[in-house]
Amino acid sequence: MKINNFLRISLIVSSLLMANETYDLDQVVVSGTKTYSKLADLPMQMSVITQDEIENSGATSIADILINDGGISIMTSGANEQRISIRGMKPDDTLYLMDGKRINGSFTDIGRLPAGMVERIEIVKGSSSLLYGSDAMGGVVNIITKKSSDAFAGDVQVTHAKSKNASDVNIFVNKENLSVRLFSSYLKRDSYAKNKITDLFVKQGVSLVAPSSLTGPLGATNLKNLPDTAEFKKDYQEKLETKSVSGGVTYKFNDYFKIDLDLSYLKEKKENDTIVSYASNYKSNGKTVIVNNLAADQHDENRRVTASTGFLFTPSENLDLAYTIAYSKYEKDKKLYTSFWEELGYNSKEDSAYGVDESVTRYVNHDLLGTYKFSKDNRISIGGEHRTVNRTATGYSVDDRRYSGAFIQHEYRPIEMLNFVYGARYDKDSNGESATSMSFGGVYDVYKNTKLKANYSEGFRSPSDEELYINQVTAIGKHLLGSKVIVPGLKDEAWELMSETSKTIEIGIVNSGKIYNLELSVFDTKIYDRISKDPSILTYTTYINIDETQTKGYEINLSLYPINELITKFTYISIDARDESDDSKLLRTPEELASMTISYFPIPKLELRSVTKYTGKQVDTDGDVAGYAITNIKVMQKDSFKNIDLFAGVDNVFDKTIPEQLGALQKSYYYIGAKYKF
Repeated sequence: MKINNFLRISLIVSSLLMANETYDLDQVVVSGTKTYSKLADLPMQMSVITQDEIENSGATSIADILINDGGISIMTSGANEQRISIRGMKPDDTLYLMDGKRINGSFTDIGRLPAGMVERIEIVKGSSSLLYGSDAMGGVVNIITKKSSDAFAGDVQVTHAKSKNASDVNIFVNKENLSVRLFSSYLKRDSYAKNKITDLFVKQGVSLVAPSSLTGPLGATNLKNLPDTAEFKKDYQEKLETKSVSGGVTYKFNDYFKIDLDLSYLKEKKENDTIVSYASNYKSNGKTVIVNNLAADQHDENRRVTASTGFLFTPSENLDLAYTIAYSKYEKDKKLYTSFWEELGYNSKEDSAYGVDESVTRYVNHDLLGTYKFSKDNRISIGGEHRTVNRTATGYSVDDRRYSGAFIQHEYRPIEMLNFVYGARYDKDSNGESATSMSFGGVYDVYKNTKLKANYSEGFRSPSDEELYINQVTAIGKHLLGSKVIVPGLKDEAWELMSETSKTIEIGIVNSGKIYNLELSVFDTKIYDRISKDPSILTYTTYINIDETQTKGYEINLSLYPINELITKFTYISIDARDESDDSKLLRTPEELASMTISYFPIPKLELRSVTKYTGKQVDTDGDVAGYAITNIKVMQKDSFKNIDLFAGVDNVFDKTIPEQLGALQKSYYYIGAKYKF
């Protein structure tokens, strides 16, 4: 393992002095089975990021919280969107939930979701389609929002950093049978850019020609006034402003029946300087002339509105019935502009708008869950889901695409030392695709402090609307066409995409003592009919099913805590991800992930924390990409003054850079903040 010297020393030290404040065998979680279960009783591997870790960490988004988790790699896509990969799986294989409900639309970019409202985050690793259906082949991230039982409580947090400012206000009111919660968040972040020198080319026939070398009709246009070489600014982190307000009401009629109502609104503005292939206002042989490597400004204004209501009915101490209906509306408005609009033949900058994506997507989700407890060691859950999607957009539109599914799950402990969790699910897509998912796992107590875990799970992912129906010219001037789209003379054939399916086997052991926790696991996931862009077509981009892929490896979580003042955690994951058809490595999948967190409490309520994370070598389209390690340090003082917590930190303290294929990272930068609790 090629890790820099600092990380080598850190890992040696941390392996001798380690603790894990997040791995509590008695901790109760809900994401693994949709019912309240102890973490120790679950056969699937889960991790929990607790409220203690989140508070005063300086986090302003979910990305800030997750980036320090050792089992997760943060990937960038599109306009610098931050998405996560669990154990080498694709970002599309991760399902995001907020209090158990799907986060629909394009807001799965975790950099946009505010951190101030989060109580804890539960992460299920591995296929979870039994409970959650499509999109959960790689795992589930369930964001649990804050709750309070006090008559009146809340907090206000402000954060200032070198490149961003943020504020959060959370209020809780409880009176008799009524509970009210309100969250608001504001984030303003500056861009981070690098100057790039690029050569401009104009596509003339089948050739790429420098603007000054244009001849014939194109040589007589304003295109000839474009520079052959220019210095442009490219953003590796876009300028971002987000505002969000959300809240909820719970009313308890009696001990048997309560209802919930939740509403949320989020608005964001993004600006991103980039370098793209841009369409001019000129034509050659009937085709639009494209200029390559041109500077452009991307502007996004997006909004999301959600509303949900539901009830929990408990007619007896053994039976729970829960139902939720959720509505989500996501509006997107994206445009590209260029300052070279006159050279491209446009009358104004506004006329030069390119890559336009104006869309409205609506989701309606119905969820029903019933749980019956035969005894404390024997319970069965039966659930159903129905989801409808409607989309009107520049690139493609979809009317009433429907997903339906039903599952049954049994949790049974036949003897004190053995616990089983198993079940089956059936899903149907209105496109005609159906899928059956099975899961079976068990936990065996070898000794009072040692547990063996084994789990087999199946997953699937239905083709997305984009993969089926999109018809759009991308920012690089190339057509992106769904499998069902026909464009005469370009794509003359339509075909069906089959759903991806997966099979995961995981075996692990957990051993704990007075001063340590040790968790080892081996995992193997095979994916069939993987949906991927077809690399063999050069004239346009489209989607096909490819042969089997496999992601396998092992994970180690080791903790020791010999003294109360020192808390540390070490995680290491080895990943081997390959396309089985040619035994090639899958792109953008790190071979290794490692992280080390050390927290030291020199006096009560004062914490000094360092987080070092290593992302290993990976393969990109241009070849191998080297690994890199980043270290962040933080200081947190609880109750510095009455009800006020203070925190400060420096991220990327050693001014490390990351390979440019993966984006860019700011040099070391600071942040400070305060939280007032009332």
